[in-house]
Amino acid sequence: MTCRPLLALVAALVACQGAPIGEPRAVSAIPPAVGVGPRSTFVIATPAGLLGLDEQGRTLGRIVTLPSGASPSAPAQHPDGKRIFFALSQVAESTGFGSDIYSVNLDGSDLRPLIRHELPNVFYASPSFDTAGTYLYVHRRAAQEEVGNPGVYLQTEDSIERVDINTADRQKVITDGAEPAVVPVGKSIVFVHLDRGQQAGLWTAAVDGTRAEPLLKTGDRFWFLQAPRVAPSGRELVFSSAGRTRSFVPGSAGPRLAHLDIPSELYVASLDGMSLRSIATTMDDVVPAWSPDSSRIAYVALAQFYVISALEGNVISRTPASGFAYGDPVWLH
Repeated sequence: MTCRPLLALVAALVACQGAPIGEPRAVSAIPPAVGVGPRSTFVIATPAGLLGLDEQGRTLGRIVTLPSGASPSAPAQHPDGKRIFFALSQVAESTGFGSDIYSVNLDGSDLRPLIRHELPNVFYASPSFDTAGTYLYVHRRAAQEEVGNPGVYLQTEDSIERVDINTADRQKVITDGAEPAVVPVGKSIVFVHLDRGQQAGLWTAAVDGTRAEPLLKTGDRFWFLQAPRVAPSGRELVFSSAGRTRSFVPGSAGPRLAHLDIPSELYVASLDGMSLRSIATTMDDVVPAWSPDSSRIAYVALAQFYVISALEGNVISRTPASGFAYGDPVWLH
């Protein structure tokens, strides 16, 4: 796994805290441009800022100027189609290093915080909306740093909170959970379950946190996974993962291992947990984004912007990334 400030998996951000936040030279190379957001097919969060991309994945410019030194991640489009919500890691004068949830209009106006981290090493990440757009589900991680050992954490507390975007009122709905993805059809959410701070598979629960249980019924397990994203159709989800093993099935090829020295993959699973297939080898951990019609998936890997078929993983387009090497995309239209 590449160490990078992706708040789609907050653990990765915590591990990377010692690295510089943001890339000022990249930011200065991509100036804000009037009307970028409304002309964009994709919005991508990168160390270079919140960028707009055209239908081919070519960079149009920055949608908005963010605070100096801040790094965005995990953008989510509000159901009204007019706003983007995203996590923003930064050092605050009063509360130190952490991450917040911000929103901005697609035209770049009205940049504002919805949630600010209240203490050092508190991270809010992975926003996902309910169908009505009233509630935002976010991952909250509070990390306890060892005294005298910056960057070394004794323990973490992970939870998923439901936030009313009109009042900013928050309610914890799931403990030991991360990276929520709300199912657009129905009243459930998919998330990464954690056991003592370590990943313990994909789980599903009702939106109020009840009836939590493992999602996959295929016998597959993963050493690492990130960024589950539910298709707009509400029938499948995609996630990036590595270190796959499978319970022995007569006639199967046995365990399949990946990660670190072996490329990561994109997997698509049915929401009933009964089927799972690998559709692409990505060479790195990525954050995928569904097309609005659920037929295609976009992601960035090794400074290339890919669009592939969600059915078989065939590459539909591949464009050299301009101004960024990796990032978290959201497909607008």
